[in-house]
Amino acid sequence: MKRRTFNFDVVGQEEDHCFPEIDLQYPVSKDDVWKNLIGQIELPRTKSVGFSIYPYLRIAVAASLFMILGLTGIMKYYTKTIYSPAGQHLSFYLPDSSFIELNAQTKVVYHPYWYKIARTVTLDGEAYFKVTSGNQFKVASQRGETTVLGTSFNIYSRNSEYTVTCFTGKVRVVSNEKSENVLLSPNEQASLKADGIMHFVKNVNALFVKSWRDNMFIFTGASVVSVIQEIERQYNIKIGFRADPGLTYTGNFSKSLTEKDVLDLVCTSLGITFEVKSGNEFLVK
Repeated sequence: MKRRTFNFDVVGQEEDHCFPEIDLQYPVSKDDVWKNLIGQIELPRTKSVGFSIYPYLRIAVAASLFMILGLTGIMKYYTKTIYSPAGQHLSFYLPDSSFIELNAQTKVVYHPYWYKIARTVTLDGEAYFKVTSGNQFKVASQRGETTVLGTSFNIYSRNSEYTVTCFTGKVRVVSNEKSENVLLSPNEQASLKADGIMHFVKNVNALFVKSWRDNMFIFTGASVVSVIQEIERQYNIKIGFRADPGLTYTGNFSKSLTEKDVLDLVCTSLGITFEVKSGNEFLVK
């Protein structure tokens, strides 16, 4: 048997021709390869978070802010009106148990949902207040503003007249026209007349001021026009007036009397007369 011999150098050269040549255009290290692979794996994940979660989060935050602002607006601007018509008196309690009694043809407006934050009411007419102690309580009217902490007082705010009488505690009265203010103690009174000047009275008769709560009406040197207007309010009637408007009346009447009896009482003391026009219409002359 013949032995066969191989030339390994020749075989190596032939095998080299069996494999294609690989052309590496740039040299890379193992670390570069790993960094490249990691970057390709993590990049899609970052894009997915940015475009799927963040927009919904922004929408949720915006919706929450819109809801909060909307609720705040409702709480702050929603109002409740209490009105006592002519011929009636009406009493009620505020959310903090403060008590208000309204004379005839009197209106009070307040913000029930915002009341715990700011105890403020608006008054048009006449009312008695008994305020529960707490933060500042404010009564706003056309001509003046009254602020207290916890006290009882009476406010008359009709047309051009504004009068505040303190019964207990301390009451601060501020003029809306001239920025004058005065601090009242019990049985003291401040009023604003047509001239806009603050008038102060010490030692007033508090019982006379709040006598309307007992259906008793007391006048001292009051203009006859204001007396006639009070009679209209208390009896829910219409009274035409042709007498001298410069007349003044000092006296009192009780609502236990009929409207005819009251008109007779007032007119007789002033030397004037009245007549019945219809069931609830009268003429003073």
